[in-house]
Amino acid sequence: MKAGFDLSSHQGTVNWRKIESGFAMIRAGWSWYLGGMNIDQRFVENAAGAQAAGIPWGSYLYAYDQTPEAAVISAGRLADLLDNYRLPYPVAYDFEDGQYLAMGRERNTAICRAFLSTLQKRGYYVMLYTYTNFAKGYLQMEELAEYDLWVADYTGKVGWPGEYGIWQYTAAGSLAGITGPVDLDRAYKDYPSIIQRAGLNGYGKRPGPEEELLALRAENAVLRGKLEAVREIVGDGTGAGASAAGKEADNVSRNLDFPPLSK
Repeated sequence: MKAGFDLSSHQGTVNWRKIESGFAMIRAGWSWYLGGMNIDQRFVENAAGAQAAGIPWGSYLYAYDQTPEAAVISAGRLADLLDNYRLPYPVAYDFEDGQYLAMGRERNTAICRAFLSTLQKRGYYVMLYTYTNFAKGYLQMEELAEYDLWVADYTGKVGWPGEYGIWQYTAAGSLAGITGPVDLDRAYKDYPSIIQRAGLNGYGKRPGPEEELLALRAENAVLRGKLEAVREIVGDGTGAGASAAGKEADNVSRNLDFPPLSK
């Protein structure tokens, strides 16, 4: 178990040289209703401070997205920001805003899944942040079971019956180097080892054009298989069925040209 904390611009200027902690979760910003994000005013400063102090850190985005489509956009913007860093701890989607209490479990879950899956495809170890009662009443958590949970519960124990990776156990903590109250957390996984071994969060090659091209080539192989099947049907090219199949073969063959992989 590692003891840590999370913070945002609400904590003001942080004296990172005074902080003694196992990890930090730094707010990157907050998303927009229709997708996109604002960057936390102190994100860059806090990220640099944590790195200079040798404190392993992760990040989180506070969610306002109102649709899965918006969440996809927000995840992309966050990835663009974090691509400049290596993060030993996960990247979390902070899903707790009051608007979601009226949206229904299915819609809330779809928004979370869209964000988390999009960010995961960008090469990040992702997790969901929320509090116990929200997880129980406003999400279909079984649909999100593949993602780690960072759960907030200030009752002295975790009321969520399922698995979780980080527990935020108080919002009234104190740390040397930070003025005023701060959230305190406990991590129950060795995230730095897991993330670095997996080559995620900047520790490996990030998905890019070459990976996209490989995916296209896989689709290409499928199309070629279809083309060969159609050609077998066509045979000598006679008959109405053969004519229709020939048109399909032409349509398939137009999709088979891809540029070579970059060196």
